[in-house]
Amino acid sequence: MYNNHFNNAKDSFEKYQDENGDPNSKYYKLAASQIASCQFALNPINRDMETLVSEGLGYLNEGTASFGVQFYGENQVIFSSARPDNARNDSINPNDKFMLDLYLATLNDDGTIDQPEKFPFIINSKEYHEGSAVITKDGNTLFFTKMNPENRNETKIYASKKINGNWMQPFELDDHVNTEGFRSLTPFLADDDSRLYFASNRAGGFGGLDIWYVKIMTDGRTGRANNAGEKINTEGDEYAPFYEQKTDRLYYSSSRHIGFGGQDIYYNEWNEDAEAFGQAVNVGAPVNSSADDGFFVIDEDLENGFVTSNRDACIECDSTYSLAVHCDKIYQFTRPEIVFAIQGYVYDKETKEPIPNATVQFKDVSYQWEHFEVTTDENGYYEHHLIADLELFMRASMTDYFADKALITTIGETASRTFKQDFYLEQIPKNEITIEGIEYDFDSAKLRPESEEKLDELIEFLELNDNLVIEIRSHTDQRGNDDYNLKLSERRAQSVVDYLIAHDIPMDRLVAKGYGETMPAEIPDEEGNVNILTVEYIKNLPTKDEREEAHQRNRRTAFFVLEQR
Repeated sequence: MYNNHFNNAKDSFEKYQDENGDPNSKYYKLAASQIASCQFALNPINRDMETLVSEGLGYLNEGTASFGVQFYGENQVIFSSARPDNARNDSINPNDKFMLDLYLATLNDDGTIDQPEKFPFIINSKEYHEGSAVITKDGNTLFFTKMNPENRNETKIYASKKINGNWMQPFELDDHVNTEGFRSLTPFLADDDSRLYFASNRAGGFGGLDIWYVKIMTDGRTGRANNAGEKINTEGDEYAPFYEQKTDRLYYSSSRHIGFGGQDIYYNEWNEDAEAFGQAVNVGAPVNSSADDGFFVIDEDLENGFVTSNRDACIECDSTYSLAVHCDKIYQFTRPEIVFAIQGYVYDKETKEPIPNATVQFKDVSYQWEHFEVTTDENGYYEHHLIADLELFMRASMTDYFADKALITTIGETASRTFKQDFYLEQIPKNEITIEGIEYDFDSAKLRPESEEKLDELIEFLELNDNLVIEIRSHTDQRGNDDYNLKLSERRAQSVVDYLIAHDIPMDRLVAKGYGETMPAEIPDEEGNVNILTVEYIKNLPTKDEREEAHQRNRRTAFFVLEQR
């Protein structure tokens, strides 16, 4: 399996299960998990043919090992490497003949990498390995791992402050991070440097190395350590966390989730509503291989990144001394440019026929992208390209129709996508439209609170249809004095207009008109005939409840479209 022979590996695991048929045994279950991994690796859907991975990184991969790239600033990276300029004189093992130190390298616009510079001696000691570092956004605090080459269990996370351009003596983080007798390593900063993720085999985990995190206080102290949970951590090893802020994904390396063999890179996406991480997702090949892969990082554009792997044979290692003929190297991966587009149709809501020459407007909610509009073709179709990190308000409109709206966002999208958004426009009717639910105090023009809620919906409608001039109409029933009813309806219509103006609907778009009892309501019956609720019609209704309902229908507030600008 480690050598990319997944069919042969699958056969061997199945043979083991046949010969050791206890489904409850640890190794039977492990074989079942590995069979699932082989099937996963053989499925072409788990291989991204557009992502390119290359190892030609020049100065980054010198010596016997290089790993753990982290971005620093706009064009620099920090990484760890064991190379000839930090040779050990006391090592017996040829694979351990160089000490691990921290380096800083500049990435050039043409893709080349400058000769790395080693961090000063106060960071890179002679006695310990230093590796897997991360630096705060302001560049003034460095977190990194120190490991005793003579005692691998003595692995702890340290920090160093930069003051007046000079790095200070590193200090060991407190026991919330470093627990005596256990390993802590591979730190990463998230949430504007207020949260530190790291790996540790401390007590209270799920087995092996787990991903943990602590809060970093403003005074530099750390809070209580929290395990990242069972959806991330397993009985195997999880390490090298990397939190990608734009997508809210925690990337890490694991040996026990379903994958390609060896250590693979996975991510779990944070669900804000559930306040928990989702299920583990394998990032797929070619970022992952059948060997050990880890230390995944990617830039803010989600297009270029680095990963550490021992997938290729290493010419530096002496395979006659060690069974391990591979060592860690840094690989760069490039994803195709993420592109977005939107397309759709504008339809008549009632007939479902497409509307040619309709206007579709696009407005960036953050006002960082210039507003624009497109026109549908003879088939009612439109399309346009979009950009990343955009929240877009869309409005479709046409003469003699009410507008329709939609909200589209590319924020958090991590792959190219074409959005589909159709609009359905309702024709402006030739008669008035009753505003249901508008009520007043008895013998008064004062709006009740529940009426204001309905008018808020009308405000939203008028904001969308900002080209309409409307008449607000108020009607009464036929009971009472005609002149009094007319004046009462005028006051009620004006109270609605005043409310709309108070909520920023322009005065020149509104006309208040009271009709008293002069325009009784019209309602269709079961046979489709239109009945006018006159005094005589209401009088002939069979029950008191029906007559009262008819009077209520006459006591209505409505609007009528006077003009479409």
